[in-house]
Amino acid sequence: MKFFKKISLIVLFAIIAIYNITKCDAASASVSLTSSTSKAVVGNYVTYTVKISSSSLLGSLVYKFNYDTSKLTLVSGTLNAAPVFSGKEKSATYTFKFKAKASGSATVSFVINEALDWDGNNLSMNKTTSKTISIITQAELEASYSKNNYLSSLSVDGYEISPSFNKDTLEYSLTLENDIRLINISGTKDDSKSSVTGLGEHTLVEGINKIDIIVTAQNGSTRTYILNVTVKELTPIVVDVNGTQYNVVRKKELLTSPNSLYKETTIKINNEDVPAFINEITNVTLVGLSDSEGNINLYSYNNDVFTLYKEFSFNKIIITEEKLSNIPSGYNEVKITINNQEVTAYQKDDSSNFYLIFAKNIENGLINLYQYDSKENTIQLFNEQEKEETDKIKDKNKIYEYIIIGMGIILVATYTYLLVTTLKTGKKREKKIKSNSKIIDKEIKEKDEFTENDIEITNLLEDTSQDIENSDKIEDDVSLEKEKKKRKKRKK
Repeated sequence: MKFFKKISLIVLFAIIAIYNITKCDAASASVSLTSSTSKAVVGNYVTYTVKISSSSLLGSLVYKFNYDTSKLTLVSGTLNAAPVFSGKEKSATYTFKFKAKASGSATVSFVINEALDWDGNNLSMNKTTSKTISIITQAELEASYSKNNYLSSLSVDGYEISPSFNKDTLEYSLTLENDIRLINISGTKDDSKSSVTGLGEHTLVEGINKIDIIVTAQNGSTRTYILNVTVKELTPIVVDVNGTQYNVVRKKELLTSPNSLYKETTIKINNEDVPAFINEITNVTLVGLSDSEGNINLYSYNNDVFTLYKEFSFNKIIITEEKLSNIPSGYNEVKITINNQEVTAYQKDDSSNFYLIFAKNIENGLINLYQYDSKENTIQLFNEQEKEETDKIKDKNKIYEYIIIGMGIILVATYTYLLVTTLKTGKKREKKIKSNSKIIDKEIKEKDEFTENDIEITNLLEDTSQDIENSDKIEDDVSLEKEKKKRKKRKK
């Protein structure tokens, strides 16, 4: 009996231990932290994702998300939270979005302070998970880009190009029979980060076919490999233009009309029909000529004479270059560029931006002399008589201008002279006034003294006069007395 009890107790303890072990295993979980990039550029965004996975139902969680504030700025996400679950989840995901604001290494960490399952048991998991990324500036990023824009191989399927491929050699050639109309170009990049255009199938035409294979490096720099594929013509029409050999283009799909005034037609050259364009207003015929490099240009054709066609548009006026002999006197022949094309022009003054050109208005067929303004890129009909009158007016205006300037100079000089003379005269007058003032003061003083003497003399004269009067009176009295005495004597 005792033995049976012991056995029962052992079994019970074993069951309890197994239950606890099972329960412990059920209460385990894991945490993962990932980032949208391992290298961010300043100004760009990086997203961190935290995922919690549990073998049992989640109950509650308390976490904190730490980050480097000197390198990152939080855009979205809750840094500190204590979510409570519904008893149905075994996993949870949290995202945090940041904007990179400074270069360097940035470390973030997800820290779990508490994690319980739905039964309230602690979840066994890694409590802290960290992630470090590198942040660089745009300049640093671009500096890290590959500059390799080479090909490591180039070939044409079924044919040999010349010379043999070398990544430093940029131009190659290939000659094919007349019946070949399609080739396939193969090539490989020297750097997996670069990109290539121009490989693959290409449709060919008779004559030279210029094919560009462009390699673009990661940093944006390009390198162009050129493949000149010549398809032999059965009976090429070769013409001579100013000592250079050209082939007449015989496929109209290779030609484009310069404008709506030209209509498609065909003409005979060397007794063979070739595509052309004709302007019925001006009766100008254009054909296509191909040079040794396969470049095609339109030429005007007249009595087996070919002239490079140049067309210029100015305010709805379309003209073509013409050459005439009646050049106005005083103008010298020069070469100028109009709309990226070289043109023969005539210039009177080396410093002027005005030129004369002979051209035909293709809308009415009239050939006129035009005046071209290279500064404003404008053109207008040139009227020599009007120009001479304008020049005369300009010359007169210049004369008037010189006269006005001369009169102005004279007036300024006169004004300056008068001003200086006035100042000098004023100083002299001031000195003279001061001198005269002294003389006047002296004269006044002398006059005052003379006046005083005069008064004294006057007084003296008055006294003398009185004395004289008194003396005369006395004499009269004496005479009267004597007369009285004489009368008395006579009476006696």
